[in-house]
Amino acid sequence: MNKIQFIPPSSDSHFLVSGGGKGITAENAIALAKAFHASFTLIGRSALLDEESTWAVNLTDEAELKKSALGYFQAQGVKLTPKDMGREVKKVLSSREIHSTLDRIHQAGGTARYIQVDITDLEALENKISDLIPGINGILHGAGVLADKFIEDKQEADFDLVYGVKIGGLKNLLQLIPPEQLDYLVLFSSVAGFYGNAGQADYSISNEVLNKLAHFLKLTHPHCQTLSLGWGPWDGGMVTPQLKRILTKKNIPLISVAEGTGILVDLLSSQQENPQYVIGNPMPFPSRTIQEELKQYRLSRNLLLQFNPFLVDHVIGGKAVLPTVCAVAWFITSCEGLYPGYQFFAVRNYQVFKGIVFENGAPEDFLLELNEIEKNSESVVFEGKISSETPDGKLRYHYQAQVELRKIIPARPMIDNFNLSKDNSLSGQSLYESKVLFHGPRFQGIRKVLNISPSGLTTECNLDPFNSQDMGQFPANTFNPYMADVHLQSMLIWAHSQRQSIGLPLTIAGGIQYQSIPFGETSYATLRVKSSTAHKLVADVISHDQEGHIYTEVIDAEITLNNKLKDLFKNNQLEKKPVWK
Repeated sequence: MNKIQFIPPSSDSHFLVSGGGKGITAENAIALAKAFHASFTLIGRSALLDEESTWAVNLTDEAELKKSALGYFQAQGVKLTPKDMGREVKKVLSSREIHSTLDRIHQAGGTARYIQVDITDLEALENKISDLIPGINGILHGAGVLADKFIEDKQEADFDLVYGVKIGGLKNLLQLIPPEQLDYLVLFSSVAGFYGNAGQADYSISNEVLNKLAHFLKLTHPHCQTLSLGWGPWDGGMVTPQLKRILTKKNIPLISVAEGTGILVDLLSSQQENPQYVIGNPMPFPSRTIQEELKQYRLSRNLLLQFNPFLVDHVIGGKAVLPTVCAVAWFITSCEGLYPGYQFFAVRNYQVFKGIVFENGAPEDFLLELNEIEKNSESVVFEGKISSETPDGKLRYHYQAQVELRKIIPARPMIDNFNLSKDNSLSGQSLYESKVLFHGPRFQGIRKVLNISPSGLTTECNLDPFNSQDMGQFPANTFNPYMADVHLQSMLIWAHSQRQSIGLPLTIAGGIQYQSIPFGETSYATLRVKSSTAHKLVADVISHDQEGHIYTEVIDAEITLNNKLKDLFKNNQLEKKPVWK
């Protein structure tokens, strides 16, 4: 059987985008335009106004728009109910957002048009797009509606509405533009389809149908790059400010626009063997009864370099080395998998015995032993060790840690006495280029060292999101190991500046996470030295935003200083790259 040659989208590609005029789907269309300079036909139910009513011109505030609309219609002798007034204002704001989307696509290098049509109406849809059908080779199906209610309160009409847009709408699209014609079919599913979610039985069913259809089309039409993306909650779109506050309080990370659109572009840039992806975290699980008995677990794992492309950017002495934060993530994700609904809160007594280096003869099979040492309805505490077997059959320990999961994560506190002044600031890029920091592009998140002194330093950080496939066996879920690594790099910078030495992590006495550190957003690491000698640095590293809200606190992190590492840091390219899986 001949392998099908995949060709990424280009300026010759034409995407039909349902629900594409506004919100998150529009942001993704804009990102695709920037990446591929393609053409887009956006379809949606909202009207696109050629001209706005006089009462709306030059007004942007929603309250002012409502006031102006009320005065205008009263002068015309028309009495508006609050619902009618809200509808009139919504028309204006929706039209403006669609115009903005079209402009941004053009500015990004693509071309775009918008057509008002209901995709659940096959006849209307065919009439509106019939002339365009022959040139369309891609579909992005992002349309969707919600009718959230507990199942006992659901009406048949609720199900018909939600299912009709997601599945009936897609059925209509594929009836007019069959899979045989398509090179790309992208379905916007949801984590609700994979995990389920309270109050969203209809939405969960609809999205799981999309997932199953993606697998079917992958088998029956392998020439078409079919993707069903099970998005978690985005920072925008259907996530209202009220829902955002609820999700933030429950420590459920939101997908930033930069991160999410970057993932879609990456997935469409190369051939994907897997048609289904779950991106982000599940919604909160219902409460479960905690059994009093303390349990023990033994979890085996096969760890290979070719499964983890990010390791090409974490190379010391020509060999890929597992970042210590990935070992921490290993503990965390394993513990969270045992107790759905509980989230990572703290790590204690973390220690590196023998780091994992990917070289000839290195072990590939590892064992994580976890013991529950405390638990109740609000928290569970584990202690664990990661080990492998040497060629002569002996046990070799690599890492140990205690991990605490909690049902509810406390609100983010404020850091005290942080300093964002730029006193003799340094470029982060210069530190990577000079090999003070050996890290490759996926770990190069330090933008600037704002200030540095014998007592500490402050770094300004922002790490671009990258392909989830490149994260391999260490995805950024409730804990983001890649951003954690970026912030801990401040210890290497301080050691080089103040001790003219260099080092690697050894222990962390404790660490607390209030919120995962996000990709694509500016954050800061404040390092405070506890003690230092010619051979050792102990410091606290506090990650926070510009206002001082804390993401994470790392307490008494210790690195061993050794100048012999300087030559190894300079040799930060793999001796031989594997074939990535």
